[in-house]
Amino acid sequence: MTLECDVLVVGGGPAGSSAARAAAKKGAKTILIEKQKRITNVPCAEGIGSYLFPLLPFKIPKNQLLWKIDGIAFSDGETEIIQHGTFYRGWSIEREKFDNWLLNEAKNSGAQVLMNTECINLKLSKEKIVNQIEIKQKKKTHIIQPKKIIAADGVESNIARNLGILQKTEESVGHVYSWEMKNVDIKYPHYEQMYFGDFAPRAYAYVFPKSSTNANIGVGSTKGEKKLENYFEEFVEGIIHPQTKNAVKTVNRSGKAPIKNMIPETIYGNVIFTGDAANQNFKPYVEGILPSIICGDIAGKAAPSKDNCSYEDLIKTKLGKQFKQSNKILEKMYDYDKLPKKKKNLINMYLFAFMDIDKIEELKSKDIDTIKSELLSKSRHVNSFITMFQYFIWYAKVLTTRRD
Repeated sequence: MTLECDVLVVGGGPAGSSAARAAAKKGAKTILIEKQKRITNVPCAEGIGSYLFPLLPFKIPKNQLLWKIDGIAFSDGETEIIQHGTFYRGWSIEREKFDNWLLNEAKNSGAQVLMNTECINLKLSKEKIVNQIEIKQKKKTHIIQPKKIIAADGVESNIARNLGILQKTEESVGHVYSWEMKNVDIKYPHYEQMYFGDFAPRAYAYVFPKSSTNANIGVGSTKGEKKLENYFEEFVEGIIHPQTKNAVKTVNRSGKAPIKNMIPETIYGNVIFTGDAANQNFKPYVEGILPSIICGDIAGKAAPSKDNCSYEDLIKTKLGKQFKQSNKILEKMYDYDKLPKKKKNLINMYLFAFMDIDKIEELKSKDIDTIKSELLSKSRHVNSFITMFQYFIWYAKVLTTRRD
């Protein structure tokens, strides 16, 4: 069987579903393929920042917002600061429910969705145009002939690998060992918790509440996945033991996240990369769900366009400042990785809490007591009024980018 379409979307996560929805709404004949039989037990910490809601191409229904988050508590095991206000607020979601809702949005917009379907080969012309993709569905192979392809197939994209452009290094991928746990005596039920230490090499450990007694708990590393399970036990049994002494593991949510670019460009011939496949998340938190929806929507609108609509230019217009800051933050994190442990952890807290890149260079040369003093002092002054004021300035600029 041979299928033809204007736009083929590979991957049924937030980026892929958003892209398929947008392409179908523009009148393009759109096919989305997803290798899973059904979307379930998605590897994810399941947190989203509400400051990005104004940039979304559609509203998230209230029934998808599981648990309100009022702020973030940061700790190195000794020093703790708590930040609240607009940029620190968000929600916990249930990814299985959320992703299936997004997939239904794509279907309802006219996209054809093929589950349990995987790309196994592609045919590339001399002009670097993919004019044929071989797919496998229920042990049968079929051919799809697309005009445009949107690769939303996640970390270490299979499409990029088949094109021969995947450039993976050990530092390109962040690894997370995580479990959803019940019977947790959560210290701050409406605050996310982030911890810095050797148990989370060049990353952080976290407690993300989903209710007053249920949370996603995990440790991350950008130095490979070795020892992560041991680090997790160290974190749970040591650092946060008062919260987890009666906790029970329920769902394994371990997975990967892109840290550095693994493809040279987001456009290759007639292929557009989006979501995790294009490293479209914000550092230092590696926040990717809502950025993937936003970027996927832009990809879906750009793919069938017959004018000079530029995917990369539209991304730059809408999220350019955020991605620029994200890249600078990542550079700083690698830059001060060799600092003494205590100083590194405090600087990590400062960077995550305030994202003040210019201040980091200054703090590197100061002693631990001075860094701690400045950290605590600034946390007292960055209150909800200031962040709300900053938010309204930012939102006024956001409104100028909206075209939907």
